[in-house]
Amino acid sequence: MSLDDTKVLGRKTFWLYSQGKGYDLTHPPSPTSPPIFPRIPLETTSGPVAIDPSKTALVIIDLQNYFLAPELGRPSDSVGIRVADKLLHHVIPSCRMASIPIVWLGWGLTEEDIDEMPPTIIKGFAADTNFVGDKKLGLLGSSIGTVTFEDGTEIEGGRVLMRGQWNSRFWSPLEKEVRENDIHISKNRLSGFWGGTDIEAALTFRGIKTLVFAGCNVDQCVGGSIQDACAKGWDCLLLNDGTATSSPAFAHKCH
Repeated sequence: MSLDDTKVLGRKTFWLYSQGKGYDLTHPPSPTSPPIFPRIPLETTSGPVAIDPSKTALVIIDLQNYFLAPELGRPSDSVGIRVADKLLHHVIPSCRMASIPIVWLGWGLTEEDIDEMPPTIIKGFAADTNFVGDKKLGLLGSSIGTVTFEDGTEIEGGRVLMRGQWNSRFWSPLEKEVRENDIHISKNRLSGFWGGTDIEAALTFRGIKTLVFAGCNVDQCVGGSIQDACAKGWDCLLLNDGTATSSPAFAHKCH
Protein backbone atom coordinates (compact mmCIF):
# COMPACT_ATOMS: atom_id res chain seq x y z
CA MET A 1 0.00 0.00 0.00
CA SER A 2 1.50 3.32 -1.03
CA LEU A 3 1.52 5.98 1.66
CA ASP A 4 0.76 8.67 -0.92
CA ASP A 5 -2.97 8.46 -0.19
CA THR A 6 -2.74 6.64 3.14
CA LYS A 7 -3.27 7.97 6.63
CA VAL A 8 -1.41 6.42 9.56
CA LEU A 9 -3.67 6.24 12.63
CA GLY A 10 -1.56 5.75 15.73
CA ARG A 11 2.14 5.56 16.57
CA LYS A 12 3.43 2.53 18.45
CA THR A 13 0.41 0.57 17.30
CA PHE A 14 -1.40 1.84 14.22
CA TRP A 15 -3.92 1.31 11.47
CA LEU A 16 -3.52 2.37 7.86
CA TYR A 17 -6.41 4.04 6.09
CA SER A 18 -7.03 4.96 2.48
CA GLN A 19 -10.30 6.09 0.96
CA GLY A 20 -10.21 3.39 -1.68
CA LYS A 21 -9.17 0.40 0.46
CA GLY A 22 -10.57 1.36 3.85
CA TYR A 23 -8.86 0.36 7.10
CA ASP A 24 -5.85 -1.96 7.22
CA LEU A 25 -5.86 -3.66 10.64
CA THR A 26 -3.04 -6.09 9.89
CA HIS A 27 -0.45 -4.26 12.03
CA PRO A 28 2.63 -4.47 9.82
CA PRO A 29 6.02 -3.74 11.43
CA SER A 30 6.03 -0.18 10.04
CA PRO A 31 3.72 1.99 7.91
CA THR A 32 6.01 1.51 4.92
CA SER A 33 6.31 -2.29 5.23
CA PRO A 34 4.92 -4.40 2.36
CA PRO A 35 1.33 -5.58 2.89
CA ILE A 36 0.95 -8.61 5.15
CA PHE A 37 -0.35 -11.80 3.55
CA PRO A 38 -2.48 -13.76 4.00
CA ARG A 39 -5.03 -11.10 4.80
CA ILE A 40 -8.80 -11.31 4.99
CA PRO A 41 -10.96 -8.49 3.56
CA LEU A 42 -14.18 -7.77 5.42
CA GLU A 43 -17.03 -5.40 4.69
CA THR A 44 -18.33 -3.48 7.72
CA THR A 45 -20.96 -0.80 8.25
CA SER A 46 -18.07 1.71 8.27
CA GLY A 47 -16.50 0.44 5.06
CA PRO A 48 -13.94 -2.22 4.10
CA VAL A 49 -11.29 -3.48 6.51
CA ALA A 50 -8.47 -6.00 6.19
CA ILE A 51 -7.35 -8.26 9.03
CA ASP A 52 -4.42 -10.62 9.56
CA PRO A 53 -5.84 -14.03 10.57
CA SER A 54 -2.71 -14.81 12.61
CA LYS A 55 -3.41 -11.75 14.77
CA THR A 56 -7.18 -12.20 15.02
CA ALA A 57 -9.44 -14.15 17.40
CA LEU A 58 -13.16 -14.90 17.44
CA VAL A 59 -14.60 -14.20 20.90
CA ILE A 60 -17.82 -16.13 21.65
CA ILE A 61 -19.60 -14.81 24.72
CA ASP A 62 -22.10 -16.43 27.11
CA LEU A 63 -23.70 -19.03 24.83
CA GLN A 64 -23.84 -21.38 27.82
CA ASN A 65 -26.34 -24.02 28.90
CA TYR A 66 -27.67 -21.72 31.60
CA PHE A 67 -28.82 -19.21 28.99
CA LEU A 68 -29.72 -21.53 26.10
CA ALA A 69 -30.62 -25.06 27.21
CA PRO A 70 -34.32 -25.92 26.74
CA GLU A 71 -33.90 -28.26 29.74
CA LEU A 72 -33.72 -25.10 31.85
CA GLY A 73 -36.93 -23.71 30.44
CA ARG A 74 -35.27 -21.68 27.69
CA PRO A 75 -37.18 -21.35 24.39
CA SER A 76 -36.04 -23.84 21.76
CA ASP A 77 -36.12 -21.03 19.16
CA SER A 78 -34.43 -18.36 21.29
CA VAL A 79 -32.27 -15.67 19.74
CA GLY A 80 -29.29 -17.25 21.49
CA ILE A 81 -29.85 -20.60 19.80
CA ARG A 82 -30.30 -18.90 16.43
CA VAL A 83 -26.97 -17.13 16.91
CA ALA A 84 -25.32 -20.39 17.99
CA ASP A 85 -26.60 -22.11 14.83
CA LYS A 86 -25.03 -19.42 12.62
CA LEU A 87 -21.75 -19.78 14.46
CA LEU A 88 -21.87 -23.56 14.16
CA HIS A 89 -22.64 -23.69 10.46
CA HIS A 90 -20.78 -20.67 9.13
CA VAL A 91 -18.54 -18.66 11.42
CA ILE A 92 -16.66 -21.35 13.36
CA PRO A 93 -15.86 -23.45 10.24
CA SER A 94 -14.58 -20.31 8.47
CA CYS A 95 -12.37 -19.42 11.42
CA ARG A 96 -11.00 -22.98 11.61
CA MET A 97 -10.19 -22.85 7.90
CA ALA A 98 -8.34 -19.54 8.34
CA SER A 99 -6.57 -20.74 11.54
CA ILE A 100 -8.24 -17.98 13.56
CA PRO A 101 -8.30 -19.05 17.24
CA ILE A 102 -11.55 -19.09 19.16
CA VAL A 103 -12.01 -17.65 22.63
CA TRP A 104 -14.82 -19.21 24.68
CA LEU A 105 -15.66 -16.44 27.14
CA GLY A 106 -18.40 -17.23 29.64
CA TRP A 107 -19.51 -16.95 33.23
CA GLY A 108 -17.53 -19.17 35.60
CA LEU A 109 -17.62 -18.05 39.22
CA THR A 110 -15.59 -18.97 42.28
CA GLU A 111 -16.62 -18.68 45.93
CA GLU A 112 -14.53 -15.51 46.16
CA ASP A 113 -16.40 -14.08 43.18
CA ILE A 114 -19.72 -14.72 44.94
CA ASP A 115 -18.46 -13.10 48.15
CA GLU A 116 -17.37 -9.97 46.29
CA MET A 117 -20.26 -9.76 43.82
CA PRO A 118 -21.88 -6.29 43.89
CA PRO A 119 -25.63 -6.12 44.61
CA THR A 120 -26.39 -4.70 41.16
CA ILE A 121 -25.25 -7.96 39.51
CA ILE A 122 -26.96 -10.18 42.09
CA LYS A 123 -30.22 -8.27 41.60
CA GLY A 124 -30.07 -8.81 37.84
CA PHE A 125 -29.93 -12.58 38.23
CA ALA A 126 -32.44 -12.60 41.07
CA ALA A 127 -34.98 -11.17 38.63
CA ASP A 128 -34.64 -14.23 36.37
CA THR A 129 -38.15 -15.52 35.59
CA ASN A 130 -37.15 -18.79 33.90
CA PHE A 131 -37.99 -22.08 35.53
CA VAL A 132 -36.81 -25.68 35.59
CA GLY A 133 -40.18 -27.43 35.75
CA ASP A 134 -41.94 -25.71 38.63
CA LYS A 135 -38.71 -24.51 40.28
CA LYS A 136 -37.36 -21.00 39.76
CA LEU A 137 -33.68 -20.70 38.90
CA GLY A 138 -32.00 -19.23 41.95
CA LEU A 139 -29.32 -16.71 42.77
CA LEU A 140 -25.76 -16.92 41.52
CA GLY A 141 -24.12 -19.90 43.18
CA SER A 142 -27.37 -21.58 44.23
CA SER A 143 -28.11 -25.19 43.31
CA ILE A 144 -30.22 -25.89 40.23
CA GLY A 145 -30.78 -29.51 41.18
CA THR A 146 -31.65 -32.33 38.81
CA VAL A 147 -32.11 -31.54 35.11
CA THR A 148 -34.12 -33.95 32.96
CA PHE A 149 -33.47 -34.33 29.24
CA GLU A 150 -36.00 -35.19 26.55
CA ASP A 151 -34.90 -38.84 26.52
CA GLY A 152 -35.39 -39.13 30.28
CA THR A 153 -31.71 -38.85 31.18
CA GLU A 154 -31.11 -36.95 34.40
CA ILE A 155 -28.02 -35.02 35.44
CA GLU A 156 -27.14 -32.50 38.13
CA GLY A 157 -27.43 -28.99 36.77
CA GLY A 158 -24.92 -27.76 39.32
CA ARG A 159 -24.69 -24.39 41.00
CA VAL A 160 -25.73 -21.35 38.97
CA LEU A 161 -22.85 -20.20 36.76
CA MET A 162 -20.11 -21.60 39.00
CA ARG A 163 -17.01 -23.02 37.33
CA GLY A 164 -17.06 -26.65 36.25
CA GLN A 165 -20.85 -27.05 36.36
CA TRP A 166 -23.07 -28.39 33.58
CA ASN A 167 -25.10 -25.17 33.47
CA SER A 168 -21.99 -23.01 32.98
CA ARG A 169 -20.61 -25.12 30.12
CA PHE A 170 -21.16 -23.83 26.61
CA TRP A 171 -24.35 -25.06 24.97
CA SER A 172 -23.89 -28.71 24.09
CA PRO A 173 -23.81 -28.39 20.25
CA LEU A 174 -21.21 -25.62 20.57
CA GLU A 175 -19.17 -27.56 23.09
CA LYS A 176 -18.69 -30.31 20.50
CA GLU A 177 -16.80 -27.75 18.38
CA VAL A 178 -14.26 -26.91 21.09
CA ARG A 179 -10.65 -27.76 20.19
CA GLU A 180 -7.62 -28.30 22.40
CA ASN A 181 -5.85 -25.14 21.25
CA ASP A 182 -8.87 -22.89 21.81
CA ILE A 183 -8.77 -20.27 24.57
CA HIS A 184 -11.09 -20.77 27.56
CA ILE A 185 -11.76 -17.81 29.85
CA SER A 186 -14.11 -17.61 32.83
CA LYS A 187 -15.51 -14.18 33.67
CA ASN A 188 -17.14 -12.83 36.82
CA ARG A 189 -18.90 -9.71 35.53
CA LEU A 190 -20.80 -8.71 32.41
CA SER A 191 -17.52 -7.64 30.80
CA GLY A 192 -14.95 -10.34 30.19
CA PHE A 193 -12.19 -7.72 30.24
CA TRP A 194 -12.81 -6.78 33.85
CA GLY A 195 -12.27 -8.45 37.21
CA GLY A 196 -8.93 -10.18 36.89
CA THR A 197 -9.70 -12.68 34.11
CA ASP A 198 -6.80 -14.18 32.17
CA ILE A 199 -8.02 -13.00 28.78
CA GLU A 200 -5.57 -10.14 28.29
CA ALA A 201 -2.54 -12.33 29.05
CA ALA A 202 -3.85 -15.12 26.80
CA LEU A 203 -4.41 -12.77 23.86
CA THR A 204 -1.11 -10.98 24.30
CA PHE A 205 0.77 -14.29 24.48
CA ARG A 206 -0.64 -15.27 21.08
CA GLY A 207 0.04 -11.88 19.52
CA ILE A 208 -3.67 -11.17 19.00
CA LYS A 209 -4.49 -7.60 17.94
CA THR A 210 -7.98 -7.90 16.44
CA LEU A 211 -11.07 -9.35 18.11
CA VAL A 212 -14.28 -10.38 16.35
CA PHE A 213 -17.09 -10.52 18.91
CA ALA A 214 -20.08 -12.88 18.80
CA GLY A 215 -22.67 -14.10 21.29
CA CYS A 216 -25.46 -12.79 23.51
CA ASN A 217 -26.60 -10.37 24.78
CA VAL A 218 -25.18 -7.67 22.52
CA ASP A 219 -26.29 -4.85 24.84
CA GLN A 220 -25.06 -6.52 28.02
CA CYS A 221 -22.11 -8.93 28.23
CA VAL A 222 -21.05 -8.58 24.58
CA GLY A 223 -21.39 -4.80 24.72
CA GLY A 224 -19.54 -4.52 28.03
CA SER A 225 -16.71 -6.74 26.80
CA ILE A 226 -16.26 -4.92 23.50
CA GLN A 227 -16.19 -1.51 25.19
CA ASP A 228 -13.54 -2.57 27.70
CA ALA A 229 -11.47 -4.38 25.05
CA CYS A 230 -11.54 -1.30 22.85
CA ALA A 231 -10.46 0.93 25.75
CA LYS A 232 -7.56 -1.43 26.43
CA GLY A 233 -6.26 -1.23 22.87
CA TRP A 234 -7.62 -4.17 20.91
CA ASP A 235 -9.17 -3.71 17.47
CA CYS A 236 -12.82 -4.66 17.93
CA LEU A 237 -15.27 -5.86 15.30
CA LEU A 238 -18.85 -6.83 16.13
CA LEU A 239 -20.25 -9.73 14.09
CA ASN A 240 -23.69 -8.34 13.27
CA ASP A 241 -25.41 -11.64 12.41
CA GLY A 242 -23.43 -13.50 15.08
CA THR A 243 -24.85 -11.44 17.94
CA ALA A 244 -28.32 -10.85 19.29
CA THR A 245 -30.22 -9.87 22.40
CA SER A 246 -33.46 -10.68 24.15
CA SER A 247 -33.77 -6.97 25.00
CA PRO A 248 -35.94 -4.61 22.90
CA ALA A 249 -34.87 -4.10 19.28
CA PHE A 250 -33.39 -0.67 19.93
CA ALA A 251 -30.79 -2.27 22.22
CA HIS A 252 -29.35 -4.17 19.25
CA LYS A 253 -29.58 -1.21 16.89
CA CYS A 254 -27.52 1.01 19.20
CA HIS A 255 -24.54 -1.34 18.69
